[in-house]
Amino acid sequence: MRFRYRNAEELLKKAEELGINLPWQDGIAPLFLRFDILGQRVPNRLAVQPMEGCDSTPDGAPDELTFRRYRRFAQGGSGLIWFEACSVSAAGRSNPRQLHLTDKTLGAFERLVEMTRAVARDRFGSSSNPYLVLQLTHSGRFRKKESRAKPKVAYFNPIFDPSPDDVDVYRDEELDAIRDQFVATATLAQQAGFDAVDVKACHGYLLHELLSAFTRTDSKYGGGFECRTRLMLEIVEQIRTFAPRLALAVRLNATDGIPYPYGFGVAKSGGAEPDLSEPLRLQQVLMDAGCAVLNVTAGVPAYTPHIGRPFNRAPRGARPAEIHPLVGVDSLIRWAAVFQKAQPSLPVVGTGYSWLQRFWPHVGAAVIAQKDACFIGLGRSSFAYPDAPLDLVTRGKLDPAKCCTACSRCTELMRNGQVAGCVVRDPSIYKKAYGNIGK
Repeated sequence: MRFRYRNAEELLKKAEELGINLPWQDGIAPLFLRFDILGQRVPNRLAVQPMEGCDSTPDGAPDELTFRRYRRFAQGGSGLIWFEACSVSAAGRSNPRQLHLTDKTLGAFERLVEMTRAVARDRFGSSSNPYLVLQLTHSGRFRKKESRAKPKVAYFNPIFDPSPDDVDVYRDEELDAIRDQFVATATLAQQAGFDAVDVKACHGYLLHELLSAFTRTDSKYGGGFECRTRLMLEIVEQIRTFAPRLALAVRLNATDGIPYPYGFGVAKSGGAEPDLSEPLRLQQVLMDAGCAVLNVTAGVPAYTPHIGRPFNRAPRGARPAEIHPLVGVDSLIRWAAVFQKAQPSLPVVGTGYSWLQRFWPHVGAAVIAQKDACFIGLGRSSFAYPDAPLDLVTRGKLDPAKCCTACSRCTELMRNGQVAGCVVRDPSIYKKAYGNIGK
């Protein structure tokens, strides 16, 4: 499905045809309201989502392209910059060039943080201070596989695994060690100068996979809700103890789109119908444990990519979307609103806006005005158009020639071991990388 909407009237008409009450307002001032997170002022309501560039050094330090990416985000004016996935262990990296924060790479991360803040101050004045979150992750079943090694998983899942004999299930003792790695990496993130860390629980990676470990037996980390959430909560509580200056954030799946008992946030009837009761219960538990920001997403890109990233063109090898992309956008907006309304004092970052191209500011402004989220998150759009916030301030609108086209090429770059970015809007680097796919 192609994006062919020339004006707001055409987009809103399509939404009406699909039975969608798309939030909309002409004025975009709500996007530039300030916001406080635990007493720290965030300059505006625009957030860069964590999009991996797959361009670290071999040992996991940010490299030249990493510095370039965050320099562009800082120059662009987003108030919240949610740094991409950073592995807590060498064995948990999803690709050989995923960021990995260690004692050895700490100095490079410190320089990245300072550069990001300095660039924002130089562009927007000494009082400008973007809020910086580092996403901590262990890739679990999607970690970089060793030669001929079985996938390492939280439990056997027939959606992904041919048979139980084809997987290696993490023992509880191994998960205990991974908990300690999360906490140790968080203490380094505090030293590096980040404002917060995200204990990543989405998109099929390890902590998220455990949330759907209904069939994991004889384990303190599987079965009932308390056991499936145990590892995540132990990590959150220990980070609070050992890195007390850090705020805690979580990027959480609202629903996976994978049938029960192999998906989280789905009805127990056996289908993939969303049921947000457990995710909302987890939101309350996380808030009680000290979580300060919740970033709401959905889907597992390896199986249901269209749920979390509505696209015009599916990534190569992915199943075609079963719904119109605008239905996907609407679902993501509504799910985020459910979480925001459930806990109004816990700021929610929404997602799914990139597909809307130049119209997302008007939808996002209405969402903020309605208090259906506190921040509007842009992932693929930030790759394509990092200076969108600045253009909104100076021009009052976006340039259609700079907007994300939701073509999925950045996703294909990530999946095929290439450095990742926008092939369409940043071709000097990423067009060549895209041409290397399959070579």
